[in-house]
Amino acid sequence: MNGEIDLELYTISMIRLNNALEKLETSPDSDDIEKMFKESCRDFEELYKDIISDLNEDEIQFNDYYLFFENGKQVFPQYIDALKDINNKDLEKYIDSLINVFSNLNKIAKAFPNQQEMVK
Repeated sequence: MNGEIDLELYTISMIRLNNALEKLETSPDSDDIEKMFKESCRDFEELYKDIISDLNEDEIQFNDYYLFFENGKQVFPQYIDALKDINNKDLEKYIDSLINVFSNLNKIAKAFPNQQEMVK
């Protein structure tokens, strides 16, 4: 990207995933659910690749990343657990992919310094 995180893509992906998870609870046989999981998976994979690319650049908008990863330290493990609890063969490849992406993002979040650490 350009050294800053695509928060719009992240927000849209999270909304889509949350809607898919909610629909899965109420009507697990919907074709819309698979489409939402597929699109969310694609978007999160793109976001992850962009983040990796950005973090390898010389110029990074650290303020965006501090907030993103501070939030992620709380959110990513919750989504990993929620996705692991889903038992749906039709969604298995998307669920596995999302778990992988969230796990990778969580590893980065844990290793990413917070603002106080960078000031020292």
